[in-house]
Amino acid sequence: MYAALAELGEGTAAKISQKTELKRPSVYVILGSLIARGYASEVPGKKVSAYQATDANAILRRLQEKIKDFSDFVPVIRTLANRGGARPKISYFENKEGILNVYESINHTPSAFFITSYARIERHFPGLVDKWIHGLEKGRYKLKGVHIVPDDEEELTHARRFISVGQKVRKLGALKGIAMDFSIFDNKLAISNLGEKLFMVVIESEGIVRSVQAIFEVVWSAAKEV
Repeated sequence: MYAALAELGEGTAAKISQKTELKRPSVYVILGSLIARGYASEVPGKKVSAYQATDANAILRRLQEKIKDFSDFVPVIRTLANRGGARPKISYFENKEGILNVYESINHTPSAFFITSYARIERHFPGLVDKWIHGLEKGRYKLKGVHIVPDDEEELTHARRFISVGQKVRKLGALKGIAMDFSIFDNKLAISNLGEKLFMVVIESEGIVRSVQAIFEVVWSAAKEV
C-alpha cells in the first residue's frame, strides 16, 4: 500500500484499490493503519478524499529516533533480566491507542503501584484523569492503587481527587519535572516516556517486578503524605 501511494503521488481509495488490487474495505483499513503510524496522510482541500505517502527519509529518521529511544532502556532491561532469571517478555508501544490500552488494563487489575505525573499524562491524554476518577467513583474500576507523585500544586490537586476515591498517594519533591511513568501491575512493569516523544515499554517478568517492587517500597518510605 505504501509503495502504491509513493508511486501514485496521491490517490483516492478507488485509485489505490485499482493499483494494489485490494478490495475497497481493505484499502480503508490499511490506510487507517498507515495514517496512525505516520506513514501516510490525507491530502487537504480535496472534494473526494485523497491520500499521499509520507516521505521515506522522514519515516527513516523517525524510526531511527525510536530505535535510539528504546536502546536507552536496554541496559536497564538487561540488568533487571539478569536478576529475574527467566527471560522477560517485552512489548513496545509508540502510539496513544496502544498506551491507552495498557492503562485501561491496569485499571481492571486488583492493585497497582505508580511513580507518575498526573499533569503530564493529562497533557498527552486530555480528560483521561477525569475518566479514571469517574470510573473509580462509579465502581467500574476496582483498582487499589498506590501512587507517588511530584510535590507541586498541579500534581497535588489531582492527587487529592485520587485519595477521595480510595487511592493511596504520597508526594516526593525529588520527582519534580519527572517525564516518566512507572506502573507495576500483575507481573508487569510499564515504563512510559511522558516527554515530547511518547512511548511505553512493558516488561513481563515476575523476577523484574519483584526487584522493582522492592525499589518502590524504599521510595514510598521516603515520600510524604499529601
